[in-house]
Amino acid sequence: MESTSHLLVNLLVILVGLLLLQSRISHLQPEQTHTKIIMFICLTFTISFCMLFPFKFAGGIIFDLRLVPFVLGCLYAGRVTRIWMVILIIVLRLTNGTEHAWFAIMNIIIFYFVIIKCRIVYDECSKLWKNVITTSLMIFMSVWTLAGVKLLFDLPVTLPISISYIGIQTGGMFIVGYMVESIREQQMVFRRLVRMEKMEVASHLAASISHEIRNPLTSTRGFLQLLSESKEIPNHIKDYITIATNELDHAEGIIRDYLTFAKPSPENFESLMVQTEIEKALRIIDPLAKMNHVEIVSNLCTCSIKGNPGMFQQVLINIIKNGIEAMQSGGTLTIRCHKDKLNVNITISDEGVGMTAQQKSRLGEPYFTTKGAKGTGLGMMVVFRIVESMNGKIQIDSKQGIGTSIKLQFPLSADEKC
Repeated sequence: MESTSHLLVNLLVILVGLLLLQSRISHLQPEQTHTKIIMFICLTFTISFCMLFPFKFAGGIIFDLRLVPFVLGCLYAGRVTRIWMVILIIVLRLTNGTEHAWFAIMNIIIFYFVIIKCRIVYDECSKLWKNVITTSLMIFMSVWTLAGVKLLFDLPVTLPISISYIGIQTGGMFIVGYMVESIREQQMVFRRLVRMEKMEVASHLAASISHEIRNPLTSTRGFLQLLSESKEIPNHIKDYITIATNELDHAEGIIRDYLTFAKPSPENFESLMVQTEIEKALRIIDPLAKMNHVEIVSNLCTCSIKGNPGMFQQVLINIIKNGIEAMQSGGTLTIRCHKDKLNVNITISDEGVGMTAQQKSRLGEPYFTTKGAKGTGLGMMVVFRIVESMNGKIQIDSKQGIGTSIKLQFPLSADEKC
């Protein structure tokens, strides 16, 4: 009974550390430096507490719950934190004495590589399967440890000790894993709600002012065009008129983006040939690419999707234009297209400046831009809205100094599906 209560104290400390971590990072992004530091501190504290206050069973057997935060850190933390946990456990284990220390050190290294292998598929799993993986890992590590202690050192590992150790450690891992995934799920829902609220505000604003502004802009541009055709106006004045006209065209483009974002999804979807639509977009954007010394390489497939041709063109042009402008010294922009049984995947990759994790997480929010004063923050906002209206998905992979890859996924037309 005393052993069980001691292990439960270890588990309580782990849960308190987890709740503290959640309370501190609920308003931060997963990849932010502050988040990594807080996770580093919490994992260090929980592992240290478990190892510094273990329970000694009869016969000299010492057990603790260090593996619970260790598994958690290996699956969710960064490389620096993972390596630090291994070093911390080794140092603390040697501090407690060198007897049988080689077995503990060997175990933690083996467990580290086993968990890293599981991490490859872990992020792609559902919440249920993540709990299955973490629970299975803990059962494996607990049984391995008990078997090693019994076979190598012939310590008195009784059935009650084994049940207490495996049961509490596995149950603790299940509770902690479930809580972590639930917290992450809540944070994702919260961020989606915040983004939807921002888009709703932008949509109402766009609908209320776009038409009122567009009409006087059109009239003003028409009169400026008439003035520029007059022979009585000097050439230097005509240059000013040209500049004013260009700025009006720029304002017109912003208003057009607002209208695209504000108006509801079109119901007159039609069958679109993906290869044809991409080639049209490339012909439109080709002059901009040449001007910026960007080579466009495409590898396209023949398939069809349902959508609005004008809006689909706008998605492609906005993304390709962003990719070209990100390569300030030129480079290669690659467009790949392939289909599977249900979807077509369009990947647009550039060799530009890339984005930080924080910038990537905010991409598509109203008025957020990575272009500074040159951007409006409307282009990608419109892209997200149109992709959503076409029942598509958008995935962004970007690294600073390497480039950005944007993957668009749309469901194939009914006659295209295998």
